[in-house]
Amino acid sequence: MDKMRRVLSTAVNNLRKWPSNPRIIILFILLIIFLINYLKPIINFSNSTGYRVTPWVFPFFADSVFTQMIMMFGIVFLFCDAPFMDVTQPYSIIRSGRTRWGLGQVLYIMVSTAIYFSFLAVVSCIIISPNMFLSNEWGKVLGTLAQTNAGQVFNITLPINYEIQSIYTPVHAFFLSLILEWCAGTLLGLIIFIFNINFNRAIGAIVASVMVCLDMVIQNALPFYTYHFSILSLARLSILDTSGLSTRPTDIYAFSFFSVGIVLSGFIAVFSARKRSVKILPPV
Repeated sequence: MDKMRRVLSTAVNNLRKWPSNPRIIILFILLIIFLINYLKPIINFSNSTGYRVTPWVFPFFADSVFTQMIMMFGIVFLFCDAPFMDVTQPYSIIRSGRTRWGLGQVLYIMVSTAIYFSFLAVVSCIIISPNMFLSNEWGKVLGTLAQTNAGQVFNITLPINYEIQSIYTPVHAFFLSLILEWCAGTLLGLIIFIFNINFNRAIGAIVASVMVCLDMVIQNALPFYTYHFSILSLARLSILDTSGLSTRPTDIYAFSFFSVGIVLSGFIAVFSARKRSVKILPPV
């Protein structure tokens, strides 16, 4: 029990530093601006048609190549200071031990990623709340934008994918995309941690940024089967084949990929925390 408490303490102590960290504050302000920029045209369309919007917009943010890429660059920005070594961490390592300290950092990455994407999902609902109504269906606004060119008339740049609407219920799509984005973000965060602690702090962000851009490269230049190895692609609902009849990755494959990747990366992260020397670094 005491071991678990020390792991939790390490993660919680990192989270407590957020309100005083300008980088974190700037990140979340930029996320709000990003959401407003994409949702305001949808609100204008809702006002023009007289129909309210259902809250299920997050799956389309997660499915668009460009908006998902922006959100994942936010993850890179969030974890670019891994292994989070400030003046308090040496004392935390002494109290907890290297293994529990490493586990605490892994837990911090997992919890932070959950907070990050929950923030995006909740704030997107808050922004459209003046025009929102609850329904277990997609609603006329999202349905119209998915099936017509009305989005072009109102300069709506968020792609509303009809394939998602035809395959998934809104609640299913909302929570499935949230879980998949969490998996992808957690894996990216762990990769940043591993490269940063074993090399230097710039390497992890560079490697993760290349992985973030891979999805767009595949869409424009690489064979379709390459989606099987792209972290971001496996978190997009329109890429996953629920029937298993095409060459696209299935949802089972995506969850298997993320499960193995997170467990393996978590193990490597803790092992690296035990074996590598860590230095106090200036804040990013």
